[in-house]
Amino acid sequence: MRNFLQKITIFMQGRYGTDTLNNCLTVLFFIIWFVKIFIFNRLARLIILAFQIALLALILFRALSRNITKRSAENRKFVPVYNAVKNWCQLTWKKFKDRKEYRYLKCPVCKAQLRVKNQKGVHTVRCPRCGSEFEKKI
Repeated sequence: MRNFLQKITIFMQGRYGTDTLNNCLTVLFFIIWFVKIFIFNRLARLIILAFQIALLALILFRALSRNITKRSAENRKFVPVYNAVKNWCQLTWKKFKDRKEYRYLKCPVCKAQLRVKNQKGVHTVRCPRCGSEFEKKI
């Protein structure tokens, strides 16, 4: 087993490997694979299979590539999009969990997300980011 792992290590030297984009492509591959289970149309299954093969080829191409500068440039372009989607999903999940005790408001000046207690009445809210104050009826 140790000899096999050494051969793989030697083979992967100078190659790009995995990154955030490859990980997301792999997750997308498995999501499509799971969805394909519920599709019974033969033509649609063949089209999805062709897309899966192309996706798998792209994953392997990126992981085994020796052009590290291009692969890292692709990943640098992808990471801001990934972070924006990830942050939106985390905020949405947090809003869902806190929906009984808190309200989420946007500051009218700097558009920051503010969390305030869910108590009825008119409240003066102060934004910690820009310092502006505004009234909000809950």
